[in-house]
Amino acid sequence: MRCLLLGTSSFAIPTADVLLRSTVCTLVGVISKPDEPVGRAQTMTTPPLAVWAKTHDVRCWQPDTKGALAELLRDLQPDAVVVVAYGKIIPPDALTIPRFGYVNLHPSLLPTYRGPSPIHAAIANGDAETGVTLILLDADIDHGPVLAQERVPIATTATRIALERELAERGANLLERTLSEYLAGRSVPQEQDHERATTTPLLTRAHGRLDWQRPAVELERLVRAYEGWPGTWFTLPDGKRLKVLAATLGGPTRAPFGTIVRDDGHFRIACGDGTMLELADVQPEGGALMDGATFLRGYRGPLARIA
Repeated sequence: MRCLLLGTSSFAIPTADVLLRSTVCTLVGVISKPDEPVGRAQTMTTPPLAVWAKTHDVRCWQPDTKGALAELLRDLQPDAVVVVAYGKIIPPDALTIPRFGYVNLHPSLLPTYRGPSPIHAAIANGDAETGVTLILLDADIDHGPVLAQERVPIATTATRIALERELAERGANLLERTLSEYLAGRSVPQEQDHERATTTPLLTRAHGRLDWQRPAVELERLVRAYEGWPGTWFTLPDGKRLKVLAATLGGPTRAPFGTIVRDDGHFRIACGDGTMLELADVQPEGGALMDGATFLRGYRGPLARIA
């Protein structure tokens, strides 16, 4: 049984490890996105899964168009394709190429949180649990029937990167347990309840702007949810942007929302519900990462309210 893996980010690597050691299918290669410029220097960077493939001497292709992807799939004629965090839409005319279709790992309890940012959404919304779901791809995004699903609790201190790592491992293990049954024809995919479907957006830097009118508990969740990308930030009274990399709840206050509160050296900002957010780790525009107290001691700008 010939299998292909379509993926790009490090989220796909545990699944790649599972497929490489699988006894029910042979991993004939991986397909990833092309190298892309990254960071301020716009350095051309190879996707993590492509790096994994080269390290493990697995064939890797990086087609740059939908047409090239479809042609490659027709040439390879895989029996099944596993899709994990690929980041591109599969062309409709390529969906029928593998006889067992495309098995997609999605990091949520579908039909909840379809789309590109389900892990961010689960943390930001304060959910007590999330999960991983294996579906068969169809022409719509995250819409296909469910092969298997596993629930995963979310710790109250969970960050996006840590939860993503856990879900990547859980998803790979779920695939390992499910794939043999599916390829043997012993699985019965279940249609999703489409009326319960919710979607998540493609996040941009603007999503990470902290709105001090919101409750502190919501902002603290956002800081954890948007760890890495898109990050959380706000504009100081002097007009400079400050990134917030870690924060905790800072207790009650009578100060109007957006007020910078100096309290025993802690860097706290009043929020809209009468509580404060304490900024534990911050990064000034063009500067280095530092703890909030250190930043506040060196801050020489005005302490006016933040919009």
